[in-house]
Amino acid sequence: MSLGIGFNFGTVYVKDATLQSVRTALEELMAESERQPTTQRGLEPTPDTCIAAKRVRSFAIFPEEDGWIAVLEDGHAFDDGGIAEGLSEVLQTETLQLSYSDAEGHWSYTSYWEGQPLEAGGADDDDYDVGAAEFVRSRALPHFGVYYEEVAAAASASAPVLAGAEIAGSIRPRLPIGTEVVTFLRLGRPHPT
Repeated sequence: MSLGIGFNFGTVYVKDATLQSVRTALEELMAESERQPTTQRGLEPTPDTCIAAKRVRSFAIFPEEDGWIAVLEDGHAFDDGGIAEGLSEVLQTETLQLSYSDAEGHWSYTSYWEGQPLEAGGADDDDYDVGAAEFVRSRALPHFGVYYEEVAAAASASAPVLAGAEIAGSIRPRLPIGTEVVTFLRLGRPHPT
């Protein structure tokens, strides 16, 4: 039996904001979808196909680097569940949602300004990976390719990380000091999708 491993992830970047303002805006967005912050550790991730409908949503927020704050959500979805657009609107700033997939052979991005779509693009040709790397370099986007699981594995015992978030083998995550993990839980019955 062979196992195909693909490099798949999505990251939201927030321009010219503070870590605290991004965290507060994320809390506001989650409250709109009836989710409350939780410090409960070991919640099971919810593999809903619709990211916005997930019962548990957990995020890693990286400190500012080169003018950008990176926000990673658990899982490896290309859909950000409205986070980039919502943060852009709440913070009245520029955001960018970047998705990348080795398995699918493509990358894409959408940028927002004050909650409105500004620009979109990407590639699904033979040089998709070269195009993605050049885009990341040209925009000075930090933490390209970091998985939420790396953050969760490096988090302290008090961080509200999801169950099963660990790194197998000899991979050692390198994360900046000040990275925060925030988890939100929808109480009650699941919403219909």
